[in-house]
Amino acid sequence: PALALPCPGRGGRGRACRMRGSIHLLLLWACVVGVGCLGPIKVPSLSALRGSDPALPKLKTVTLSERSDLRGKSRNICIVTTASLPWMTGTAVNPLLRAVYLARRKERHSVTLCLPWIEPSEQPHIFQKGVIYERREDLEHYIRDWVRTNLGFSTSIKIAWWEGCYLPVFGSIFPVGDPIASVPVEERDVAVLEEPEHLTWYHQGMKWCEAFSYVVGIIHTNYWSYAINDHQSSLPARVGRAYVLKTLNVWCTKSYCHRVIKLSDAVQEFPNSVTMNIHGVRNRFINIGASRVHRPWFGGMRFSKGAYFIGKALWAKGYTQLFNLLKFYREATGVNLPLDVYGSGPDLNLIKAKVVEEGLAWTFKGPLDHAHPNTHEYKIMINPSLSDVVCTTSAEALAMGKIVVCADHPSNEFFRTFPNCHIYKTDVEFCHQLAHSIASDPVPLSEDDRYRLSWEAATERFYDGSYTSSHKHRQSRVDRLLAKAHNHMASWPVLRDTGPGCGEPKKKPAEPSPKKSGEVVSLRTFAMLVVLASILKGPEIVDRVAEAVERIGGVEGAKEKMDQASGKLREMGVEARRKAERMADRKKK
Repeated sequence: PALALPCPGRGGRGRACRMRGSIHLLLLWACVVGVGCLGPIKVPSLSALRGSDPALPKLKTVTLSERSDLRGKSRNICIVTTASLPWMTGTAVNPLLRAVYLARRKERHSVTLCLPWIEPSEQPHIFQKGVIYERREDLEHYIRDWVRTNLGFSTSIKIAWWEGCYLPVFGSIFPVGDPIASVPVEERDVAVLEEPEHLTWYHQGMKWCEAFSYVVGIIHTNYWSYAINDHQSSLPARVGRAYVLKTLNVWCTKSYCHRVIKLSDAVQEFPNSVTMNIHGVRNRFINIGASRVHRPWFGGMRFSKGAYFIGKALWAKGYTQLFNLLKFYREATGVNLPLDVYGSGPDLNLIKAKVVEEGLAWTFKGPLDHAHPNTHEYKIMINPSLSDVVCTTSAEALAMGKIVVCADHPSNEFFRTFPNCHIYKTDVEFCHQLAHSIASDPVPLSEDDRYRLSWEAATERFYDGSYTSSHKHRQSRVDRLLAKAHNHMASWPVLRDTGPGCGEPKKKPAEPSPKKSGEVVSLRTFAMLVVLASILKGPEIVDRVAEAVERIGGVEGAKEKMDQASGKLREMGVEARRKAERMADRKKK
């Protein structure tokens, strides 16, 4: 009876009244089942959501469209990534190059590169053997020297550090504390999150979209593919983990990014996303390719070696496909193709053993920079990997004028427009493309193709991908609620003590930003609100929930009803125990 609300009229108004009644029932149900939950969390009241937020930049009159336009004016751009040199991985090299080339633009952006700092005891896991940096200044000097050596010029970018820890079970670095605290408040304008889902899975600090005026996330890694193809786990475990990870990735990017750029469609769908390859290659690779346009002065071939493969020694990084394809090629043609393999990794010994067992003519050369002179003479690079988002080594090989034989896969969509990229769909097509590549010479790259591979062109594409036409002034209310929910859930002991960044940090992390005052409600109640928000997909859910809470006496009324439900449950438990005791006494008698 307390929920019976007058619903005058029919049609839309009647349906709205029935909707409010349903929400009331669901809220009461959530209050009842919320007994014994992990603990209360704060949810912003309607007035708090409508009010001003002191942590938000004073940009109420500036739309997201205006903030996302990086052309024509100088901006403070902060690029936050999950790896650092001398770890030669994509998330260490590409963000560094992006920062360097953004700082060289005519707009004269002030660019800060935020890198993870891990303790010297953890560095041997990812750095080359014997390479350890005790001080951050020494590592910064190495990074600047690497830029000067490999790009031919110095850089004026700022380098900041956030506390991280390396977890071998994940093979990744995760934040300890809040990376936002490493950036001064006056420089928090545009944030570029390289691997935003990775950076925010366990994020407990300030909310990115409140600390910065505009946040762009760049998706580097196909985590869905890694989870679903982890053959060390059972199929049900792989499927369950993959779907949980997929949902969590969407949640994190929707909560902490205004815009998401996917390097290719090899990754899952993300909200507010656009697909665009915003990576380039160093001019060193392009210059190598330019030097290979003509034959040597005294005759001979442009390329004196055959085929090679370069990549981290993981089965998931293309080695499984490479093994099966070359085995099929030998059976189909009778030729055991000699292949030089460059790379190191945890699966190296297993790969070597499998190759020896099968009798394939592979030669393992160890890790090597792709621009090293030892790679210049190869004519063909084989890259059958299906786990990459965009393979940097393929772009580098094309820039060096080589032929790249790769699979018909979304990660290679950008490369298929180049004449030296030979795409195959089946094992038979692979044999044909490889035979054709062996028998033919690479086509010299045109000036336009060289430009498309450069970082200057990649920076222009980054400008295009970052732009949004949204005329909103901030995130939707639903997105802010989801961010607040995730921020609190990441602090649960069950996640904090078992997830990345757990345990005592090496240094005390920065204090999180002060939370806005809000109402304390049951965790399960809030979970129900989030489910309703995802179903209705509209900011009006906040108004409806606020009205529903007020109808049942506000939050205090909801708490009172929850206490009443708890008392009833306790009474029922006591009564059940008494009945059981009486039944036991009767049986004894």
